[in-house]
Amino acid sequence: MIEFRAFAENTFEVRSKSDGMTFTGYAAVFNSPSEPLPFIETIAPGAFKRSLDSRNQVKMFVNHNSDQVLASTRSGTLRLSEDSKGLFAEATLPDTSYARDLVVLMNRGDVTSMSFGFSVPQGGDSWTDNNNRTLNEVRLHEVSVVTGFPAYEATSAQVRSIDVLAERTHLDANDLAVALTMLENGASLTPEQADLIGSAARALMIRFDKSSRRSLGFYEKHLQLISKR
Repeated sequence: MIEFRAFAENTFEVRSKSDGMTFTGYAAVFNSPSEPLPFIETIAPGAFKRSLDSRNQVKMFVNHNSDQVLASTRSGTLRLSEDSKGLFAEATLPDTSYARDLVVLMNRGDVTSMSFGFSVPQGGDSWTDNNNRTLNEVRLHEVSVVTGFPAYEATSAQVRSIDVLAERTHLDANDLAVALTMLENGASLTPEQADLIGSAARALMIRFDKSSRRSLGFYEKHLQLISKR
């Protein structure tokens, strides 16, 4: 699962050089408690080290939009590094209309947020007894300059899906969010969290009466027809 986190009130710097506009800013900050996700999360120093050392392709977007590329590590237009504060990004921006528009907004102070997309390898995070999460190692997928996200938020799609699940199963959304995040990242579950996930699964389980078997048979035949086409 790819997660997204955004940091507001960043200090961006944009300078004009002979090869174009150079941008600098922090995509992530260490040891800074998040807003409730609903759990509280912090990023440990060194969390990006292994990902950066692997030299995998990382791109910089506008608002996580892959159609609006600002820079990439493979081309050398994006330089990422860790320092004592966090994940530092330096980019040579392209001479495109959306990049020029973004520079105007950053220079005016209208845009002050960066975000990063990541996944957590097994064992890459740790949890406290009161469900606080620390990211010790992450796989970095992309960074973005963002124009509207509040500080350090979970993706709205992820929040909506948990709200729908909670409504359908009549379970607490916050407890579900914590339990599912721990499950997805291979963290140890408490007996209560395991029971909660089991309760959600049982609530959504199809009851196999005659009508449901007929419905499943119809969808199976429909899928077979599609696959033949």
